[in-house]
Amino acid sequence: MPDQPTPELGPAPETVAAIDAAAAVSMAAPDDRDAQERLWRAVFALERWIFIARGTDEQPSPFAATTEQGPAIFAFSTPERAAEAAAGFGIPPGEVDRLLAVPMPDAAGWVASYAEVGVESIVFDAPVTGAMAPLANLAAMAVWIQQHPEG
Repeated sequence: MPDQPTPELGPAPETVAAIDAAAAVSMAAPDDRDAQERLWRAVFALERWIFIARGTDEQPSPFAATTEQGPAIFAFSTPERAAEAAAGFGIPPGEVDRLLAVPMPDAAGWVASYAEVGVESIVFDAPVTGAMAPLANLAAMAVWIQQHPEG
């Protein structure tokens, strides 16, 4: 694992800005289906999702914590956001840079598989945006976006 977050794992700054802008609209209008769809399309368009690694190097798992909606896995658009969130969650300083970069669309399926062990949702880019989706919806979202690429 690298000693410092690896910026080249992150998307272009314009991509992150587009996610943040879509998240701002989504948070301002949480019942607006189109706003939610724009946000998650931007998230699903990332080349990879970044996770805070827990467990061993041989068997890493994504960081999860209990939220108001139940157990959630936390995913991020950039290594920097993941490392900052790890520090905020109280992960020891020597471990905040242990990250997993999982290519899309595999990342969505991998996260969705954690529903089998009781994880209920994914939280994306907390605390910057904190967009949340139930894991039960993740696979359907991925299929919808793939079948309707025009947005």
